[in-house]
Amino acid sequence: ALPILDPEGLALGTAIATSKKKKRDLIDGSFNRYTFNEEEDELPDWFANEEKKHRVKQVPLDRKMADEYRQRWKELNARPIKKVAEAKARKKRRMLKKQEQARKKAESVVNTVDISEKEKAAQLRSIYKKAGLGKEKREVTYLVAKKGVGPKVRRPAGVKGHFKVVDGRMKKDMRAQKRVDKRKKQTHKRK
Repeated sequence: ALPILDPEGLALGTAIATSKKKKRDLIDGSFNRYTFNEEEDELPDWFANEEKKHRVKQVPLDRKMADEYRQRWKELNARPIKKVAEAKARKKRRMLKKQEQARKKAESVVNTVDISEKEKAAQLRSIYKKAGLGKEKREVTYLVAKKGVGPKVRRPAGVKGHFKVVDGRMKKDMRAQKRVDKRKKQTHKRK
């Protein structure tokens, strides 16, 4: 597999491919005072690290072109992948099919005469529950409890809708638990 170039590399490649003069200048510019002939293992590590940092000739790079390639990459990454789009479409189709089936069942329940209104409501509720349609996600606001505050807290000013009081440690504990679970999964896969 070929390595994927970053925007700077693509800009340099374009310059080399489109202009003979720029190509010649790049090749000529590669012979400079920063090139040296010592082997890496002959030099001490600290010296080699310093050299890597500071003894580098700046490549003449067209910033506009590099930014253009960077923008192109952003646009490509923003587009949904074909498989993801297909999966979303399948999910939507399944949901529509479930809705249609639930609607038909609900109509048949409503049209039956020999059961009471209370039973009809219960059946309708169960139909929509099985179809998974009655559960819209509620917007939950999380409040980090301060020291010495119990689970029962008055509604703070400016918080609308459902809110949940959480412990400051909860987030870290959840992350730690996820990490442990992930590690367990990986060890099971190796065996």
